[in-house]
Amino acid sequence: MLSALLDFLFPPRCPSCHACVERQGFCPACARQLIGMRRMMEMGAMAEDLTGVWVLAHYRDGIRDLLRALKYRRKMAVLDDLRTILAAGEEVLEELPPSLLAIPVPLAMQRQKERGFNQTEEIFAPWFASYGIPFEPILVRTRETMPLYEMTRTERRQELRGAFALVDGADVQGKDLLLVDDIMTTGATLTECARVLRHGGARRVYAIALAGEHR
Repeated sequence: MLSALLDFLFPPRCPSCHACVERQGFCPACARQLIGMRRMMEMGAMAEDLTGVWVLAHYRDGIRDLLRALKYRRKMAVLDDLRTILAAGEEVLEELPPSLLAIPVPLAMQRQKERGFNQTEEIFAPWFASYGIPFEPILVRTRETMPLYEMTRTERRQELRGAFALVDGADVQGKDLLLVDDIMTTGATLTECARVLRHGGARRVYAIALAGEHR
C-alpha cells in the first residue's frame, strides 16, 4: 500500500524526457531513440585484440546526464535507471562463450580514491551476478594518463600504451574474457586493455560498453 501511495504521489519519470512512466526506466519513445544493442562491425585496429565489441545505448541526452550525475556528483540513485539499459545486453550474453570472466576497465588510482567507486562496477556487477558470470577487477592502471577527450584515435593509443597491467597473480591463460566499460568513444581504452589481456595469454577477449559515441 505504501509503495502504491508513493507511486501515486511521486510517479516514476523517464530520466530523459521526464514524462511519467509505469515503472522505473525510460519511456518507450526515449528507449527507442537511445537504447538498442549494436555490434561494432567496422572495428579497425580494435580487431587485432578484440573478437567482438557491443554498445547498448547512445551516449547522449538522458543517458549522458545520468552517467555524469553518477560519476561527478555521486548520485547513486541513478543506478536504477542506468541498469534498465542492461536488458539490451541479454542477447549479447547469449552469443558469448558459456565460461566467461567479466573484467571492468579500471580507473586511475587517484580518480577512484576521489570518487570512492568505479562506476562500471556499480552498474554492471549485479547484472553479471544474476547470470552467474564472475566479475573480477584483475586489471589495474599503472600510471596516470593525460585527458583523452581532445586527442585523436592515434594519440589516444599512444597515450594509453603501457597504462594497464594485470594484478599480481592474475591468471587469464586460455580464458575467454569480457571487458566492460561505461562509455566507449574511439575504443582506444578497450583496445589497450585487450592487448594486455591477450599478452597475458587470454584466448579471446570481447568488450561491452553501456553507452557509446561515434567520432
